[in-house]
Amino acid sequence: MLATQQIFLIASLLCFLTFLALLSVTSDGVRGMRAMLLASVLGMVGNMLYAFGRELPPVVAYEGANVAYAAASAALMAGYRQLAGRDAGKPVLAALVIALGILVAFFHYQIDSFAGRSAVVSLFQICACVEIARTVLSTRGAWPRRWYAQGFVLGMCALVALGHAGRIAWVGAAGHAPASLLQPSDTGVLFLVGASLALPALALGGLLMAYREIVARAEFAARHDDLTGAWSRKAFTDMAARERSRAVRSGKPLGLMLVDLDNFKTINDASGHATGDAALRLVADSVRKVLRGGDVLARLGGDEFALLLPDTDLNAATAVAEKLRRAVESAVARPECAKMKTLTLSIGVTVIARGEALEAALARADETMYEAKEAGRNRVVARAPEPYLALVKRAG
Repeated sequence: MLATQQIFLIASLLCFLTFLALLSVTSDGVRGMRAMLLASVLGMVGNMLYAFGRELPPVVAYEGANVAYAAASAALMAGYRQLAGRDAGKPVLAALVIALGILVAFFHYQIDSFAGRSAVVSLFQICACVEIARTVLSTRGAWPRRWYAQGFVLGMCALVALGHAGRIAWVGAAGHAPASLLQPSDTGVLFLVGASLALPALALGGLLMAYREIVARAEFAARHDDLTGAWSRKAFTDMAARERSRAVRSGKPLGLMLVDLDNFKTINDASGHATGDAALRLVADSVRKVLRGGDVLARLGGDEFALLLPDTDLNAATAVAEKLRRAVESAVARPECAKMKTLTLSIGVTVIARGEALEAALARADETMYEAKEAGRNRVVARAPEPYLALVKRAG
């Protein structure tokens, strides 16, 4: 069986490998990774101090090693809290580590008790696992569909907490408790092996959650317009194909509209790109306030937006378009929007006919949108799939 010193050296190596893995994602801007990097470094230090405890001064071998390892767990807690979008709580965690150091010193110099020191350290680790698990569970509403990373962290927290609870029970019940971690004992070695894996395993869990966040960001960026938050052209095409197939199966109508910003180039040239960007965001925000949860807003490029309205016929889609047009009119009337007061919308509305190609429906919506512009802008023009103009509404 491995000697205790070898276990601590292997644990230190695992912490170093975890440090290298965490280092690879730190530059991606995921919160909590720097705290977990610190946890890995402190874990390396703590394990090295444990390993060479016989060669070091007692204050370093006992208080130094235990405080370093407790600080590593505290840094892990801080990292998970930041990863969950919460405050790290550094002052409280620092106070808890200091309190642990004082208690370890008490059970070293006042009452020389390995059982007392073990109980203090293990209780601290149990509390750390409970806090990490509670933090992860607090974000369950935002978990991805495949929550293997969160499940791994929760499982490890449970195992580590149970392991430390078992260690407390074993030390308390042992007739001849060891005086040091470095004293060989089959049962003690078993607990140490489990404890040595705890820190790198929980840091790995944080890395898995960070990786999932990075992937989610990349997926969001690929499918959304970064300026307005609307869906991208590619995502719109994919969603339109799915909605079209669903409409064919259900026999329900599928509304489609194209929206173009009037006078956008004039606003952009006169007031600068910042005002132009603000105008695009204003339109997107105004549209979202009108749309239902299942409706789709996409930015096709430049100052052109597209909307899909499932289960919506031509009349209902036209009514929605009028609400959008009026919403933007009201928004630009506010004093803070003075630089974009000439901003209005020209909207082309249609429905996708049963079995009709998306390209044909988009072409018809595009034609009606330009009819709205040619008719004076700031208006809605609607056309049914049949080759005749179904409805024209002018701005009031």
